[in-house]
Amino acid sequence: MGEPAITYEKYLANLPPDRRGVVDEVWRAVRAKMPSGYTQEVSSKFLTFKADEEWYVALANQKNYISLYLMPIYCFPKLKAKLEACGKKLSIGKSCINFLRAEDLPLDVIGEIVSAHDAAKYKESVQRLRSKGKKENEKRRARAKRSDSKDAA
Repeated sequence: MGEPAITYEKYLANLPPDRRGVVDEVWRAVRAKMPSGYTQEVSSKFLTFKADEEWYVALANQKNYISLYLMPIYCFPKLKAKLEACGKKLSIGKSCINFLRAEDLPLDVIGEIVSAHDAAKYKESVQRLRSKGKKENEKRRARAKRSDSKDAA
């Protein structure tokens, strides 16, 4: 069960004063490029855009930085390559960028990434990736089982 929803204004008000403007600027940039079909949700920990239950973009205030979660860069390596080629030194994880100031981010490139997939296409791609992953896991388990049975013989 998720956290209860709050308003965007309440979310901002709960942030440390020095982070409010940064979070607002980045989230406004994300919202401006958000394609159709996504739903915005606001909880005490995260601002999110989801395609049904699939997270697409999220923003969270952490103790030492702010994190922008871009699930498309995890699902679509070409989009992550755009970030890596933007010319800014970024702290990038599998699907997140950690930052302190909006100026640290290539907001134009983030806009391109956010606008790359409408909700229906994104959900379809995620389902296809999950299905492919399940098939690969099944093959791996079958190979391991064959290997184990050979070792036992």
